[in-house]
Amino acid sequence: MTCQEAIDVMGDAVEQRLAPEVQPGFDEHMDECRPCATYFQHLVLTRGVLRGLPGERPSHAQRDELLRRFRRRAGESSRE
Repeated sequence: MTCQEAIDVMGDAVEQRLAPEVQPGFDEHMDECRPCATYFQHLVLTRGVLRGLPGERPSHAQRDELLRRFRRRAGESSRE
């Protein structure tokens, strides 16, 4: 399996939905290619963090407050 082929199936691998006929080639590539293995580890970690975020949306008041803070900080940064 090439790096491009491995990257193409990483989404399925992260979700543990890799086709059985693809799994051995993917595993072998991960064992042999440190950059792809590192990239895959980052995807797994990112997925875990994102799944840990609360699923509820902020209220309109919370959204407005966040936007106000962002705009204030963005305005401060543009003056530097």
